[in-house]
Amino acid sequence: MSLLVFIKISFYHHYKVRLDASAYYVIFETNKTESIEFLKFYFDNYVIIISVLLLALPVLVYFTFGKKETFKITKSLKLLSFLCICITSSIIAFKFKKENLIYNSVLSYKEYKEFKKNLKSELANQISPFVTVQEIKNKEKETYVVIIGESTSNWHMQLYGYQRETNPLLSEIKEELLVFKNVITSNTHTIIALDKILTFSDYQYPNKKNNTSIVQLANAAGFNTYWITNQRPVGLHESVSTIIGQAANKFIPLSIGNSNEVSLDEKILPELKKVLQNKEEKKIIFIHLMGTHGVYKYRYPDSFNQFTNSPNNIRLNTSNKAIKLINEYDNAITYNDYIVRSIIDQIKALEDKSLVIYFSDHGDELYDTIDFVGHNEYLATKPMYEIPFIVWMSDKYKKENKDSFEFNSYLKRKYILDDFIHSFSDLLKIKHNKFDSTRSIFSPNFKFKKRLIKTNIDYDK
Repeated sequence: MSLLVFIKISFYHHYKVRLDASAYYVIFETNKTESIEFLKFYFDNYVIIISVLLLALPVLVYFTFGKKETFKITKSLKLLSFLCICITSSIIAFKFKKENLIYNSVLSYKEYKEFKKNLKSELANQISPFVTVQEIKNKEKETYVVIIGESTSNWHMQLYGYQRETNPLLSEIKEELLVFKNVITSNTHTIIALDKILTFSDYQYPNKKNNTSIVQLANAAGFNTYWITNQRPVGLHESVSTIIGQAANKFIPLSIGNSNEVSLDEKILPELKKVLQNKEEKKIIFIHLMGTHGVYKYRYPDSFNQFTNSPNNIRLNTSNKAIKLINEYDNAITYNDYIVRSIIDQIKALEDKSLVIYFSDHGDELYDTIDFVGHNEYLATKPMYEIPFIVWMSDKYKKENKDSFEFNSYLKRKYILDDFIHSFSDLLKIKHNKFDSTRSIFSPNFKFKKRLIKTNIDYDK
């Protein structure tokens, strides 16, 4: 009982809400490394005190008093006590089953397994039977890259007006970039966000049945597809991104060694170089970064430890811990800037018809609007939702796609990433029967739709 109470109180302390199904889904999706990093990130003085009171104290009481027989207990009294406990526990379990950690864990795990089973049966196959795609048959050399970031909020990016120089390299080529200002993610946790961003799932139809991913669309259109990931491929099961990535012609996981190893995103660059040397005429490369995932100090090498002073924008927490975490996050953003720029430079050197799309699955809060660090669906602040959405296009792509010259007038469009599959199809000219031009941020037919989050909340209100 003490252990269960400890878990629930600790969760409430950090997130100010009770455990629910979405929290269990995130736990089931988490691997060993993420679990260790999470504990390091959130194990504060309050949790230490609660752990002593709820976990150590019962053990102490047992060994101090538990073995002393203060009065004679008869068999009848033991049986009566046992029956009372059973009846009381049953009543409590029935009346308060929504609060029952064990009951909810088992129920949520069953639902999660069914969800993953459906995902795997539909999205891990190279071709989806649920959409009709027109194959692109031209012989022109095309190379496209989709970079999926992690936990990166545009609130800490120089390109989006942040006062620190966290994007020195991307700022150098700012005139070559389309930096969309008003793009938000659909959810603040990776598993739920990527299911919507990378497939036809959306707010209205989450965990959509008869689903299709952007990887499957690319395969059906005749592209050679690669999925390069620096994220660990498994938790208790394959992650959502792993399942989607396995539909690629070649799935390349780079972080499968010692779980204690710090895996920097620079691992991706030599692997990308190898893929680019392959002779296919049409290829699409999906790159999944570790990005700025907490613990932030593990996301960059010492050479990027450049922010060490107190930032000017601290408003809600001026403690040494807050300053340290903000500095580490900003260093991670700066390293991420180097990675994204390096990928763009490799594609630019090809002189193909090419483009690079970069976005993050969600952002993190760093004392910007509340006294909190990290991300969760319960607190759901703007820095958790407002993410970078950046596109680089080669001269050859622009020349052959005259409509791309209109894109600069689209940069302030309000957009939610659960429609990304339509924007992806539009930009890469993949034609299929489920394409809706009104849901593409790149289309002249684009229509603003209400950006709904959580339980029917209008983000813009």
